[in-house]
Amino acid sequence: MKKIIYFLGMIFLIIIIILNLLYTSFLNNSEHISISYNSWLYNLGMILLIITIYYIANITNKILYKKGVSYRRKTFRIALLIYLLVNILWVIFINPKVVGDSVHVCNLAQTFSRNNPQEFLFNSTYIGVPLYEYIQAYTHQIPLAFIFSLIFRLIHFDVMEVLRIVNIISNIAIVIVLYKIQLKLSSKYATNTSLLFILVLTFFTLPLLSTFVYGDLPSLALCIFATYFIMCYTETHKIKYFIYTIFFTTIAYMMRMNSLIFIIATIIYMLLNLFSKWNQYTLKNNLKNISLIAIYIIGSILPAILVINYYSNKYNLDNTKKYPTISYVLMAMEKSPRGNGWYNEDIAKDTLLNPDNAKHDYPKYIYKQINYFFKNPDYTFDFYTKKIASMWTENTYSAIRNNIRSNNDFIENFIQPLEFYQKALLLLTCSCTLIVLIQNRKKLSLEVIFLLTIFAGGFSFHILWEAKSRYIIPYIIVLIPIASICIDKINLKNCK
Repeated sequence: MKKIIYFLGMIFLIIIIILNLLYTSFLNNSEHISISYNSWLYNLGMILLIITIYYIANITNKILYKKGVSYRRKTFRIALLIYLLVNILWVIFINPKVVGDSVHVCNLAQTFSRNNPQEFLFNSTYIGVPLYEYIQAYTHQIPLAFIFSLIFRLIHFDVMEVLRIVNIISNIAIVIVLYKIQLKLSSKYATNTSLLFILVLTFFTLPLLSTFVYGDLPSLALCIFATYFIMCYTETHKIKYFIYTIFFTTIAYMMRMNSLIFIIATIIYMLLNLFSKWNQYTLKNNLKNISLIAIYIIGSILPAILVINYYSNKYNLDNTKKYPTISYVLMAMEKSPRGNGWYNEDIAKDTLLNPDNAKHDYPKYIYKQINYFFKNPDYTFDFYTKKIASMWTENTYSAIRNNIRSNNDFIENFIQPLEFYQKALLLLTCSCTLIVLIQNRKKLSLEVIFLLTIFAGGFSFHILWEAKSRYIIPYIIVLIPIASICIDKINLKNCK
């Protein structure tokens, strides 16, 4: 299993590096993707920027370690404070309108917190149906609305913009927990803390998305905390860490169901730990560990199901009207005006109006499309190259176009430099990760394999699922601790 994960991770990293050197994708206000080739001059500038960032990280790390622990901690706290300020200023001064699905989820959360179904449930949604029919179709939004409603009740204030404060807290939490994971890795590898902080603090997509109220950032923070705590559990076997893992995973899964990728990766990590020490433990201990895996699966997923069932019964939702998820698989295989494998309004509308027909007909369409892919390898290669490129070379990751839908000269001028810099960050992250994996191939810890599993799982999943550049953010973030492991013969003397 470790070899398969290692092999897939290596292949996917190489694909991302090659595609980013070849292409840049641009996302317009209508969320349509266009892909263009990079010039040699563009790539030359990119490589120079990557070398500069890496050099600054090494020099900074060397200086900070010479200054001592207290100076280092003070510097990192100041950097975190500046990062917090950037998040706050962005939310205050940009302050875009909450639109689309975000509005409907927030209205549903307000319905739950106020316990007044008449206020919002019969309002029209952007897809032209009442909110009642919207949640009847998209029941996966109910757990997210439930978590939002708990926040509203906790603070006794239910204006939807207040959830941006949760996003800001989540961004700070992501930085802290990535550092905690790096400390875990530093027990087995030399690490470059300055590189980690540069990669995450200047990954501007996170603060830009602090205005986007849809559960992405809180869910990501919770998933990474769960990742850290399960590492703590496998090291210490203290049950409190296992409980923390289930707690954070449960809430993360309620907020964004693509957290399932983290859940599957965690199960694989727990199994790898179990099998690596199988002969060291008694049968009783091994059975206990197997039962803990079962408890983790049930504890992480069941609460979301119970919440959906509770509100479905409370509001008499018709389960036969539920939007079939198979439509997302079909979208993933079709060309769309937005981009290859992206959200397709025609398929979505047909599915929403005729869910029974979709359940019956779409498997046939999918089977037909698979046959077409096999019979036309050139088309298949072109389709999936453009699909993967549309996600991994759109280097704002929908942080602007999917978030801020008003014309703003400052933001327009900001987009190209942001794309250029974040492409450099992605290439640096993937290149460092690739080199670390090659140099440490015979001594990779299960923690590194765990992070690589999350990345490889996310990359694979979004080949098969509906595409969107925003969806890949978690799988970039989990690579950062690996990328911050020192590369032998290059910067080992600057690492601790």
